Amino acid sequence: MGCRLPRALLFPLLALPLLLPLAACDPGSAGGRAGSVAAPSTATSTAGARPPRIPSASGLPGWSHSLGFAADGSGFALLAQCTETRCEQGVAVLDKGARRWRPVKSPLPDVTGDLGITVGLTVLGPGRAVIIDQSEEWTRPARTWFTRDNGRTWTRGSTEPKGRTATVPEGALLTDECLKLEPDLSYCARNRLLVVLPGTGEHRVLERQPPLKGILVPAGDVARDALFVSGLDASGRPALAKSEDRGRTWQVTRLTEPGKGSWGFRVVEAGPDRLFAAQPGQLPEEEGVKNGLHAIHTSTDGGRTWTRVWAYRKGVEPLSILGDLVAATDGRVTVYGESGVWHSTDGAHTFRSTSGTRAPAGSVTHTPLGWLWTDSYGNGQYRISADGVRWHGFTVGERAE
Repeated sequence: MGCRLPRALLFPLLALPLLLPLAACDPGSAGGRAGSVAAPSTATSTAGARPPRIPSASGLPGWSHSLGFAADGSGFALLAQCTETRCEQGVAVLDKGARRWRPVKSPLPDVTGDLGITVGLTVLGPGRAVIIDQSEEWTRPARTWFTRDNGRTWTRGSTEPKGRTATVPEGALLTDECLKLEPDLSYCARNRLLVVLPGTGEHRVLERQPPLKGILVPAGDVARDALFVSGLDASGRPALAKSEDRGRTWQVTRLTEPGKGSWGFRVVEAGPDRLFAAQPGQLPEEEGVKNGLHAIHTSTDGGRTWTRVWAYRKGVEPLSILGDLVAATDGRVTVYGESGVWHSTDGAHTFRSTSGTRAPAGSVTHTPLGWLWTDSYGNGQYRISADGVRWHGFTVGERAE
């Protein structure tokens, strides 16, 4: 039957956030709240590239989520002010080179009852972003809002695809559309890839779908036009397909020991032709984790072939992963999990904890501006790094209650 993904895993998750060590942390303008972490002994405070200087904005109305940045340093954040009966949703914008975030008129309606926050934001380039809601029914189109002028105006749309596209343009979002549900309605049985165009925010069907079976999951948009999508190969094993021409053609890559029971892959770049692919998935119930880590694979030829360097073993950390695996320029590989931060200095073959704390350690995602870390407790604390070594801390929004 192929890979079965719960509904929540097919929609962009709100980041799980915290405060634990990265490498070296620059408190920047975060008022000290995000800068009190000691640097691990493998890096110094002067190593690596200077991190982007993102200003803090603790006075914005509401707690923040779905932060995103463009390569020029501009960015967007969603805000939410919630009472027991209603959530008012807002948007904040950081213009290129600006010293302050500014709230903009929000296109989002208030949320009432027990629906919760169901929207996520993706930056599509300087001044451009799309907000995508989650439909209550998988196979029905959801609402979208698109801006091309730093949030001054918003265009209402939907996730219903309007035609086809042969490529995934630079800055576009590769996402998916569920076409058929399993009989119990809790899993998607068949989907296809869509492209959110950076110029209009419209959804288009990707003309040439990867030659994979099962559920197709976007797995990474890395350097030199390389796109990755995960699914199943002809034998039913987890597999990665790679495109080197922005989605015009696809080739199934070769993985050694891909295992089974995963939710796909997440590919990140570690240097010229060097890549890592984390393979999250469901672990045995006794491990007590929700975001299990099955394996880590590495490639030294740009993703054409892969070698497994780490695999799940009973009780051996890291048992979970939140967000992306961090491949720093100093050679370290870091996993942020449900029980802390786990570092490797031997190419992800072995890991050790440097914090001594067994608690959620935030999550990291890769943005066009660099690695973005989000705290695990809704405190509006973030850190950003250009190289995974030096980090700058900042705060956006109020503390979530």
